[in-house]
Amino acid sequence: MPAASQKYYRSLKPLVPLSSLPRPLNLEELFGRKAPVELEIGFGNGEFLHRRSLETPERDFLGIEIAWPSVKRALRRLGNPPRSNARLICQPARSVLERSIPPGSLARVSALFPVPWPKNEKKRLFSRDFLDLLSSRLGDGGLFILVTDHLPLAEWILEESRGTALPLSLENKSQAPDTKYQRKWLESGAALFHHLKGEKRPDPAASAAPEVFVRPLYVENLDPSSFSPRGVTGETTVVFKEFVFDPLLNEGLLNAKVVEDSFVQEFFIRVRKTKDNGPWKLYPAHSERVFPTQGVQLALTLAAEGGKTGP
Repeated sequence: MPAASQKYYRSLKPLVPLSSLPRPLNLEELFGRKAPVELEIGFGNGEFLHRRSLETPERDFLGIEIAWPSVKRALRRLGNPPRSNARLICQPARSVLERSIPPGSLARVSALFPVPWPKNEKKRLFSRDFLDLLSSRLGDGGLFILVTDHLPLAEWILEESRGTALPLSLENKSQAPDTKYQRKWLESGAALFHHLKGEKRPDPAASAAPEVFVRPLYVENLDPSSFSPRGVTGETTVVFKEFVFDPLLNEGLLNAKVVEDSFVQEFFIRVRKTKDNGPWKLYPAHSERVFPTQGVQLALTLAAEGGKTGP
């Protein structure tokens, strides 16, 4: 391994190559054994996951994080000492739970100090529908634990849990799991931490938008300077955001958001000139991070229709 990589992580072995594996994952094949599986959502630098996987070797551990710098730090921790009971996924938590985690397969889910988003509740992950999804992935008697220093967030999640398959209780304590964020809040003078806890109740399986083969689309005449496709709302909602174009490369990226029932994906559509006189090709950039659903194909279709400038 190059020296430049060694200072970040010793091995990529704990990283799950999600795009090349069947969905949902076969957790017994992933870990090479049958054992209770714990999931940590937003593992940060991996400190808690590292400690739990060493303290309870009879269990297997999955961590989900969207920030690659955090994944690199966690990989470094998991390499010292190496172990076979901890794996990491670098993807949005909702997509992973929806598509890759089998129903009823988890013994415990933890979330420690999630971002509270005090000015934008819409960005908060632990909404009512997400708690229902999370519950469907817990096995009978499975446990969910969330710890935060932000009381408004704790109260909001508590209210969201009412009427779901994962009703929560709230307890205020002076202690929390020893992590970087716990130490940060103690140093800032925080006196209480808010612990949300709930046990899985029987619930119907969460439905999933069916996957399809997503085809790239081609447009003969497209003017990047006026390219501004329109989205749709309804059973499937497609929203287009900014479009950035590089005239030197003759290609651009269109930010798209697709909502199918409770399943949300945000991704980039690459718009690229195939050759000097050839058509423009539209397809998902970083396709390994996009689940191929009908909504994704619809977004490509709408983008292609919005790019046509000629007959």
